[in-house]
Amino acid sequence: MRSRPLLILLLACAADPAADTAGDTAADTAADTAADTADSDSGPACAVPTGISVVGELIPGRTVSFAVDAAGDPGEIVWTAESGGDDVGPIDAEGTWVIPVTLAVNQAEDVIVRATGCGETVELPVSLNWPEAQRVVIVYNPDVVGSEAVANVYADFRAVPDSALCPVATTADATLAGADYPAFVDAVFACVQPHTQYIVPVWGVPYKVADRIGDLAYGTPVTVSLDALLFGGPASVALSAVEYNPVYISGDSTTGIYGDYKAVGRLRQREDFWIVSRIDGASADDAIALVERTRAAEDAIAAGTLDGIVYVDGNRGDVPPATDAGFGSYEWGEWNMWGTREVFEDVGLYDVVWDGNNAEFGTDPAPLECPDALYYAGWYSYYNYNDCFTWTTGAIGAHLDSCSACDIRNSGTWSGSALLDGITATFGAVNEPYVAGMPEYDQFFYYLLQGANFGEAAVESTVVSYWMMVWVGDPLYRPYGAEPPIAI
Repeated sequence: MRSRPLLILLLACAADPAADTAGDTAADTAADTAADTADSDSGPACAVPTGISVVGELIPGRTVSFAVDAAGDPGEIVWTAESGGDDVGPIDAEGTWVIPVTLAVNQAEDVIVRATGCGETVELPVSLNWPEAQRVVIVYNPDVVGSEAVANVYADFRAVPDSALCPVATTADATLAGADYPAFVDAVFACVQPHTQYIVPVWGVPYKVADRIGDLAYGTPVTVSLDALLFGGPASVALSAVEYNPVYISGDSTTGIYGDYKAVGRLRQREDFWIVSRIDGASADDAIALVERTRAAEDAIAAGTLDGIVYVDGNRGDVPPATDAGFGSYEWGEWNMWGTREVFEDVGLYDVVWDGNNAEFGTDPAPLECPDALYYAGWYSYYNYNDCFTWTTGAIGAHLDSCSACDIRNSGTWSGSALLDGITATFGAVNEPYVAGMPEYDQFFYYLLQGANFGEAAVESTVVSYWMMVWVGDPLYRPYGAEPPIAI
């Protein structure tokens, strides 16, 4: 028992740090130092991210995958996405993102994607947008044989998704009863999504509506364009009078000074409206032929072969009116024709044939034939079409008269006959519009030449809304999208 203190003393000496250090070799010391350094790190070694790559289409509703670029394993990554200071994620730990359909509702939206790993954050700016064709809703009438077939052909041409085909059972007549309009609007807008910008009714769907809007001059309810009312969406149900078009872009035919075309998405940032233009004609087959003419036109545009002659038909002589005599006057209508002539002459792409005679093209002393007609603007004969035009691929034209599109499904009216004659797009009045109710023809063509599509040029050149205009042709038809002849 007396030996226990000595044993304790020996054990204490063996545990002395100085004695232990003195016994270490140089290798032992280095190993200890490395272990201490490793213990001080936050974790195992990782590779710093240097960038981000993405796989997939940057379209709302689609799923894309992000990955970090790094020289080795970057370890755990935390992903975020931000637009305008708001979080628009989530992006999961594997970098998978289902892009919210609430993004890019009106136009392209920029998003910053961030990845944080190994103590570093890298960013990737991306731009999201809906393809133009996915902003379309196609309305057809399932109660009219052939209407759905037209819708399917147009949808196939434009790659419009099946979910955007909208069956609305309604009258087979050209005119919808005014009392039926609210239910019609409800059915159409049940198909419309927040990102929808274009509504395309097809053959079989009525294009006029009775007794909803008061006459511009007398106030008595009259038959107007159904499509012109749809421009305002559900709010149009409460309307009883013509209104100023909130997205009209002002211009002056007498000076040739026009505001610049604006893309529909930019305008919809401040106004709720829908561009409405239809695929129509004398029959389902004729409406399908209109789609095929548009396809041929876009082939010609891609090949650089869109060509022809511009025909402009005034009726008050070979000098313009001294003044425009105010909005909606006959002088104002004539200035529209002079403006159209000057727009095309200034651009210089095509030959321009002007006729100032009171007689129209096809009637002596005006030119009797109009071959290779690419564009046409003119006036004025009521419910008449002179069969003197040979419409070239991609042709667009319209006649300023009070019934130019009263019947787009038969010959007789200017627009109805031009469709049968092979024009690619046209427009006109379904009832007495007065001159004030017509678009400004020179501005319409000016915006096309600035890169607008048919639908955008239509709404931006028409002063009044909810009135008489019907536009027949593919609203997405854009003759000068790649290299507009008139710069913005």
